[in-house]
Amino acid sequence: DVDRIRSGLLTMLWGLFMKIVIADNLSGIVTRVYDNYLEYTGVEILLATALFAFQIYCDFGGYSAIAIGSARVLGFKLMENFNCPYLAVSVVDFWKRWHISLTSWFRDYLYIPLGGNRKGKVRKYINIMIVFLVSGLWHGANWTYVVWGGLNGLYQVAEQAGEPLRKKLRTLFRVDVSRFSYRFFAGLWTFVLVDFSWMFFRAESLTQVYAMLRQV
Repeated sequence: DVDRIRSGLLTMLWGLFMKIVIADNLSGIVTRVYDNYLEYTGVEILLATALFAFQIYCDFGGYSAIAIGSARVLGFKLMENFNCPYLAVSVVDFWKRWHISLTSWFRDYLYIPLGGNRKGKVRKYINIMIVFLVSGLWHGANWTYVVWGGLNGLYQVAEQAGEPLRKKLRTLFRVDVSRFSYRFFAGLWTFVLVDFSWMFFRAESLTQVYAMLRQV
């Protein structure tokens, strides 16, 4: 199937571009700042952290595209793994778009067996925290990963617990969630929250994060 093979090769090419051209070049900038953070200003540290968000996306998204494309060439169809995550308008939305294969695995083999959302809201929120803390440990045996997972778990719990109040406020002030302005600012706020958690993911230790935050 020439069309399928061509589509697969183009997907692989896009993945290689994301990984080699974007992610690897951003990596050099981010590493230089994070390894010598005392020499940089708070603004430069924040910029490097923002660049890391795109580095890790192009790294993970790149190798996923290479895998999906090569599988397509061979006649296999793999699931989509990233769906424009930085266009998310909430952290809950972000985790529906980010590393879908991994989050699906945690949902099916940890969240649902723990009881999911079937045992009341409190148990649901506890299950969410457990999943994200385990997800942090899955990435590495370091407190930075645990805090990264815990932060994202707290984001999710806070968003879901506060949704009824936000819904009332949107109704009261007649906020149209479909408007570009709403989606833009909601997306910007989501990126700020996610990017702050990426600082813990990238740093070598909690001490380093504390020192960098003091410079900001």
